Amino acid sequence: MMNEKDVAMAAFLLHFTTMKRAFLLRLALGLILTSSLPSCSSGFRSAWKAGGYVIAPNSIITTQESIQNQLPPSRWEGTWHSDASGHHGALRCVTSSAINIQGDHEFFYHATWKKILSGSYKAVHTVKMQKDGTYVFKGAHKMPKSLGGLYYYEGTIKGDEFKANYRCSMDNGTYTMKRVR
Repeated sequence: MMNEKDVAMAAFLLHFTTMKRAFLLRLALGLILTSSLPSCSSGFRSAWKAGGYVIAPNSIITTQESIQNQLPPSRWEGTWHSDASGHHGALRCVTSSAINIQGDHEFFYHATWKKILSGSYKAVHTVKMQKDGTYVFKGAHKMPKSLGGLYYYEGTIKGDEFKANYRCSMDNGTYTMKRVR
């Protein structure tokens, strides 16, 4: 028959073994996720290092006016902020050359959340240059439903300032960035 001390020791060992197994499982999952995350943004890193990227347009852009009204490929760095939840993080963006005569450009975003999670995605925005040289853009991008589904973007680029608003079914907020030269 086990005495009280033996029962306590057995309970401790069972608890310790269960905790150790749970810890090892969490550690293994964390390592798997950590090792797979860098591959998600390797395309972004390449575009960032290149300082923007040129895409062959779908339609031939022939008029001098359409060439002058294009947003030049460039890099942007700043923050995003959710007005709905208060969450925030670092944000970078690389813009492409125009992809068609309508003024559509690819914006390649890379955002962080809580300093350890990050993700990259591309969104097509229609860009129009105003008389004062400000670029106004609008666009949409479909994300997984669990992340809000369809996101809508509207913003301006004036000189070295990039300001935008986003909204979806679960969130709304702002992007504020400066051009990286």
